[in-house]
Amino acid sequence: MDFISSRIAVVPVRTPTLPPATHTNTWVLGEGELAVFDPASPWEDEQRHLYGMLAERIATGERVSKIVLTHHHHDHVAGAEALRDALGGHIPILAHAETANRVDLRVDQTLSEGEVLEVGGCTLDLMHTPGHAPGHLVFRDRETRAVVAGDMVAGVGTILIEPGDGHLGQYLDSLERMAASGVGALLPAHGPVLEQGDAVLSFYVAHRHQRSEQIREALTLKGSSTPLELAATVYAGVIEPAYYPVAAVQIASHLIWLAEHGLAEADGEHWRARS
Repeated sequence: MDFISSRIAVVPVRTPTLPPATHTNTWVLGEGELAVFDPASPWEDEQRHLYGMLAERIATGERVSKIVLTHHHHDHVAGAEALRDALGGHIPILAHAETANRVDLRVDQTLSEGEVLEVGGCTLDLMHTPGHAPGHLVFRDRETRAVVAGDMVAGVGTILIEPGDGHLGQYLDSLERMAASGVGALLPAHGPVLEQGDAVLSFYVAHRHQRSEQIREALTLKGSSTPLELAATVYAGVIEPAYYPVAAVQIASHLIWLAEHGLAEADGEHWRARS
């Protein structure tokens, strides 16, 4: 267990997540009383590793009081029930109602925008941040302004916005609301801590708008394209062709955003720019 401060620690666990990431960060907040965020791994060896790290703290008199899910994706929730069982079966699992509706496990308490979690000396303000997932939550520590950010940002790789599950417009709004709340370090689900949280959020918003403009320009030049065809244009030399299908999913979310702003339109599987 790596300690960021006396009240913030992390245990990265190996998960079947989106490359180049290979692990999901399980964040442990509090001192004495602990909240565990996103016990993520479906694999028993990783589940034992996480429990072993917590057991060392339990042996000193600390206790886990709650398990918290940032959102419903498999690489965030797959070890939640295993951890609850390992801890005696009585630890409540907390999540947004939209997450509770999408996971195959018992959520004991639903959380929503504006609520406050008190755990082990940490006062955490909850913010509902849909866009990557409908029930996504982030948790801002009042003292340090550090934010358990889930999949709103990434220290490695990118954040996939998949149409149907995610929505680019909501995601951008959520990033801007996070920035307006006054953030310190961002504690992402994948990769290292992002120390300059406000700068990171500003970059993410600007980057998404730049990508939307790049896609609109490519549509204008090509006349009509599918998301996969656009991926080969927009991401040429940036990613390996094997990843174009994943990039096409990302591009589809941008195309929907462009259509919502009157800048593109769909014709079956093909898209065209609108002036």
